[in-house]
Amino acid sequence: MAGITVRDTGVRVHRWLGLVVGLIAIALAVSGAILASAPLLERIADPARFRVSGEQRLVASRYVDIAYRRLRPDERIAALTLAQGSSPVVVTLDRRSDRAQRLLFLDPPTGRVLASAWRDGGVIGAARRVHDGLFLSGLGRWIIGLGGLGLMLASLTGPWAQARRERSTKPAKRARQESRWTIMHRRVGLWSAIPVLAMTATGLWLLPSPAATTAPAAPPVNRPALPVDRVVASASRWTHGTLRSIAWPTERSPDWTVYFEGGEPSVIKVADDSAQALAAPAHAVPAMLSGIRRIHTGQAMPWIWRPLAALTGLVAAWVAVTGLAAWATRPKVRRARR
Repeated sequence: MAGITVRDTGVRVHRWLGLVVGLIAIALAVSGAILASAPLLERIADPARFRVSGEQRLVASRYVDIAYRRLRPDERIAALTLAQGSSPVVVTLDRRSDRAQRLLFLDPPTGRVLASAWRDGGVIGAARRVHDGLFLSGLGRWIIGLGGLGLMLASLTGPWAQARRERSTKPAKRARQESRWTIMHRRVGLWSAIPVLAMTATGLWLLPSPAATTAPAAPPVNRPALPVDRVVASASRWTHGTLRSIAWPTERSPDWTVYFEGGEPSVIKVADDSAQALAAPAHAVPAMLSGIRRIHTGQAMPWIWRPLAALTGLVAAWVAVTGLAAWATRPKVRRARR
């Protein structure tokens, strides 16, 4: 033990951390890359959703009437999203029996139904469930938290051990001592440590956030008392922002929630019985948490951010794979006999 240096200890810690959290890191990195690429993947997998005929929006009640005609047994309208630009209008339908949600994609100028799909279905839905909890709900979040801490330590100990490495002056000797997997792992891991560390740290910060730990929302009411246009009119008196989305009253809360962007207040509550509107600052996300969420998810960030986040996830998965391969193919060293 006297011959073991501080660097040797760091290398051993790095290797054991990588061995323990390697598979978790691969799962989180690949699923994160898929989620970061979700807007592009959705357009490729289901282009019919985005075949809009224009950007002009109708009044909200027109979309609601169309959605009512498309309701299936036991379904209720839960939300209406009016994204700007070339995005479709999306109506969220909630099935009360099992709380499964179906999305209707509508053409903004005409209200024509472009497509229908289950929320969190397909590859993107599976990736979201893996990234949020490894299909294990609360237990999965604990595993992700511990794995994230291990990945952060691995991202710190790896470059530190690399910086303290004694560089051989004989390339041939170094090539014999290191496998191809080790060389790739070290080179790629060194340059990707900072972005991987940033994404892991922001993900750990968001892990216990209220948005991630609250219970599922109550089912929406079957038929609200107020028409949606009157709700929008009452809420619009409080802000100069652009209407973004509307959440229907639920069996737990008899109030509409109307979201705006580009103006304050951005969240307005409207009572379903009296149409009285009130700003809801309690729904605002703290500035620091909002900034961390934007960094981790890429929402409201420049368009280049999502490709960089997806690339970071793929690189992190590659580093984990090469690290495990280097461990599996390491040369067996026999201890010298005394």
